[in-house]
Amino acid sequence: MAVQCVKCGKEGEPITAALFMGRLEAEIKAKVCQPCWKEWEGMRVMVINEYQINLGDESGRDMVKKHMRAFLKIGDAVDASKVQENFKPQ
Repeated sequence: MAVQCVKCGKEGEPITAALFMGRLEAEIKAKVCQPCWKEWEGMRVMVINEYQINLGDESGRDMVKKHMRAFLKIGDAVDASKVQENFKPQ
């Protein structure tokens, strides 16, 4: 069963792996295709590094979630200029 991806606008392969994201997981799996999720996984590392986010801190985890939702187009836009200037798609 394919998913209509809100990020790329195409019908694509659904995410089958467990994301361990609670309520947010169902929304992501319903709206995002596997290739776009893989792209986010690479971007997530850059977001954490560029903004020097401490994932042990709840505010750090919230910041990563905000960037994720914006990147996947399931949330409000965020200022990602710091990451965008260094982002090299695979």
